[in-house]
Amino acid sequence: MIGIILLALVFSLIGAAKASESTEDLVDDIPEYNGSLGPDNPFYGFRLALENWDESFTLNATEKLDKKVANSRMRIAEAKAELKKKNSEAAQNAFEHYKEKIKETEASISEIPGNDSGILNAQKMIAKDQYALEKLLESHPDNIGIQSAYNNNRELEYKFENKSERHLERVKTNEGRHVLKVIKQEEKGIKKEEAKQERQVNKEENKDGEKE
Repeated sequence: MIGIILLALVFSLIGAAKASESTEDLVDDIPEYNGSLGPDNPFYGFRLALENWDESFTLNATEKLDKKVANSRMRIAEAKAELKKKNSEAAQNAFEHYKEKIKETEASISEIPGNDSGILNAQKMIAKDQYALEKLLESHPDNIGIQSAYNNNRELEYKFENKSERHLERVKTNEGRHVLKVIKQEEKGIKKEEAKQERQVNKEENKDGEKE
């Protein structure tokens, strides 16, 4: 009986270790927005107001964070659709609202404990957003709106890392898949001063892009 208990304990510890090292596929899972109230529609502001209203009446902090992240992803979906239609002004409008939602998301992080599972889940979504924005930059390298959104996303990523004390490292598997691997900051050996300098560089690039 003792042997069985010890064996069960070993398997449980192995399972916990695997869970801590779990990976998740990194894909651009943001489809183009196909609705009628896009950023070039006169009622677009009303639609955004309804989203904000829904967020404000969500009392649970984790659920509110989820909604803010989902709504920020929707701005990318809208921008994708407008870029495909070569409607750069409407795409820029979507990216401006993406920037606003990112700032709101950043403020929401402080309301949730760093060990809350919702923080890590939201952090993964932000990492996927960054991947989607990188893909857009590849096809639209001179688009200032995409570059600004990417920089905003990077800044938010640092905020999540500081809160969760986890870094999401990109890994390419032998099969050619790109995955996100969760790593504790102390394991990665992150130097705060270096991270601070990198954030400053991103801010300066963002300002220069907006001036242009």
